[in-house]
Amino acid sequence: MADLSRARQRILATTIALGVVSAAALVYLLLPYGSGAARPAEVQRRAEDEYRQLKPKAVPLQGIDQKLAEAQKDGAAFIQNRLPSRYSDVVEELGKLAKANHISITAVSYTTEPGKLNGLDSLQMHAGLAGQYVDLVRFINSVERNKMFFIIDTISLTGQKSSEVRLDVKLDTYLRSTANI
Repeated sequence: MADLSRARQRILATTIALGVVSAAALVYLLLPYGSGAARPAEVQRRAEDEYRQLKPKAVPLQGIDQKLAEAQKDGAAFIQNRLPSRYSDVVEELGKLAKANHISITAVSYTTEPGKLNGLDSLQMHAGLAGQYVDLVRFINSVERNKMFFIIDTISLTGQKSSEVRLDVKLDTYLRSTANI
């Protein structure tokens, strides 16, 4: 019988201990609501603040698929309309600009490299220009504003005779392959 009494005491002690743990857990669970109802409101406020901070970062991404499709169309139109497909187009355009601005192109050398985009080749030109200073300035301005895409990389003064100025100009453009025509 002593064993039964001892077992009862253990069960009673265990039940009391579990009751105390359950009461402590209940107090812990109810504590946020009892100590201040501001805690859920604070969490809500923090979430709204974070939303306000992140919203401007997400605005540029809205409609990104349409913007990307439009950019691809614009890029294809740029390549089609502003990039030449043959060397002769470049030579002809530079000749027209030189004639219109009363300058002479003394020597031109061309170097072609594969471009970074498929279907485009990089074309670098070194040209010697001679003419009046004002005419050379007009020529450079007309090259920059031309429908055909040119990049003026460098301009170097190579000499001057009385009123004639001589320049060495490095121009870049791109040639589209005939597959893109």
